[in-house]
Amino acid sequence: IDFSKMCSSNQEYYLKLEELKNAHLETMAKLESMYRNKLYLKGVQPLDKKNAASNSSYQPLDLHKSFSDSDLSDPLGSSISDGSDRELVFEENGSETASSAFAKQRIEKMWDGFSVEDYISHTRHSIPSSPAFRRIRKKEKAWSPKVTVPKPFQMTIREARKKEQNVKSKSQIEMENNLLKKQLEEEAECQKKFRANPVPATVFLPLYREIVQRNEERRRSVKERSKLKLLASQKPFKFLEREKQRSEIRKRQLTDLSAPEKKTNLFKAKPVPKGVYSPAVNDKLKEEELYRGIRIRMRAEELLRNSSLPNSRLALKDTSKKKKHKGIEAKQTEHKPKIKSSVPDFERLHQKFQKRFMQQRQVKHLTVCEPFDLCTPYIPSNKEKILKDIQEDEEKLKETRWPYASPRRKPQVRHSSANSHLSGFGESKSPKITESTRRRRQAIRNYEKQRMQEYLQELQEMEERVNQRPLLFERVTQVVLLLYCFLILSSNTA
Repeated sequence: IDFSKMCSSNQEYYLKLEELKNAHLETMAKLESMYRNKLYLKGVQPLDKKNAASNSSYQPLDLHKSFSDSDLSDPLGSSISDGSDRELVFEENGSETASSAFAKQRIEKMWDGFSVEDYISHTRHSIPSSPAFRRIRKKEKAWSPKVTVPKPFQMTIREARKKEQNVKSKSQIEMENNLLKKQLEEEAECQKKFRANPVPATVFLPLYREIVQRNEERRRSVKERSKLKLLASQKPFKFLEREKQRSEIRKRQLTDLSAPEKKTNLFKAKPVPKGVYSPAVNDKLKEEELYRGIRIRMRAEELLRNSSLPNSRLALKDTSKKKKHKGIEAKQTEHKPKIKSSVPDFERLHQKFQKRFMQQRQVKHLTVCEPFDLCTPYIPSNKEKILKDIQEDEEKLKETRWPYASPRRKPQVRHSSANSHLSGFGESKSPKITESTRRRRQAIRNYEKQRMQEYLQELQEMEERVNQRPLLFERVTQVVLLLYCFLILSSNTA
C-alpha cells in the first residue's frame, strides 16, 4: 500500500471540504442581503443585528467529498479507508439532511406576501417629483434606435458559478458514494481466493454402463411384448384356415358323440379251385398268348405300311438319294472311261468360250418399277367386332376377370409340330407356366368353388326357412285365435 498517496488524498479531501464551507457561507450572506433589501422595499424596519445574527446563525453544512478523476481511477487510494473516515461520512450525511431542510424552508418563506402592486407603489413614493427628474424620465421614455443585446438568464449564471466553485448536488454526491461502495465491494471480492470443491465420489461410479444395460433390457422387453401383441392380433387374409379349424373341431365332436365302433369282419379269401391245376387250362393260356403275339405283329406291319416320314425327313431323304446316284455314276465312269480318238481344237474352243462370255457380260438386267401392293386396305376394321363383343357382354353378363378367359379373345389354336417347323422359327413362343403359378391358379379356383358352394347352401337354407313359415293370412288367423282363447279363459276365470 502506498501511504503517500493515501495522505495526499486525505489532505485534498479536507481542502475541498473547507472550500465548500466558504462557498456556502457566501451564498447564505447573499441570501441575507437579498432578504434585507426585500424588507426595505416593503417599508419594514430591519431587524436588529443580534436577532439577524441569531436567525442567520446556522451550523455549517458538512458536504461530501467531490472525488476527482484521479481519486476514482486510483483503486488503492479509494479502497483504503479507516473506521474513523466512515464515521465522518455518516455524520456529514446526517448534518447535510438537517441543514438542507432548514435552508429550503427559509428560501420558500422568503417570498411570502410579495405582490407587484406594493412594489410599484413603493417605487412611486420613493421617486422624487422634481422637473429635472421628469425630463430625464421623458428622455428615457423616448425611443432610441438601439440594438437589443441578449443577456444570460440568472440560472445560467448560477450554474456557471457552481461549476467554477465546484459545488455538487446531492444526487451527484450519492452517485459518487455508490460508486465508491461498489469499488470497495469489488476489491473485497477480488481479494477472495477461489478454491474448488473436491471431485465427488459418485463421478467414479459406473453409472453410464448401468444406464446402457437398463436401456438394452427395456428395449428387448418392449420388442418381445410388441412381437407377442402382433402375433396375437395377426389374422389371415382369407378365412380358409379358420373354417378348416372349425370343420375339424366339428368332426372331432361328431366322432366323440358317435356310437362305438363295430367289429369289422376280416377278409378271408376262398381257396383256389382244383380245375386251375389241370393241363387243359395251361394249354388254353398258351394258345391265348400265341394269338396275342400274332395280333401284335399284324398290327405293327399295318402301321408300318400306312406310316410316312415327316416333310423335313423327306427332303433330307431326296438329297441323300441324289448323292447316292452321283456317287454310283462317278464309280461307273471311273471303271468305264471314255477314250476319245481325236484331239480337240483348243483354240476354237477358247474363242467360243470368249464369245459366250462377252455376250453374257453385255447383258444387263434392268430394274422394272412395279406399283406398291400395300396390305392396309385389306385389313378388316375391328369396330364391328368390338361392338359385337360389347353387346354379347351385356347380354350374358358373365365375369371376365382373371383367371377366367375373356369372350373377346379368340381361343388359341395349337398348331402341329410340322406346320410350326415349316412356318418358321421367328414367331415368339408363349412363356411356360411354372409350378408356383399353376398351384396359385388351382388354389384360386378351389377358393372360388368353395365360396360358390357356401353361397348356394345359404340360398337353399333361406328358401327352406321361407317355405316353412306360414302365410300372412294364416298368421293373422292364428293371432286372432290366440286372442279369442285368451278372452274365453279370462271370462271363465272371472
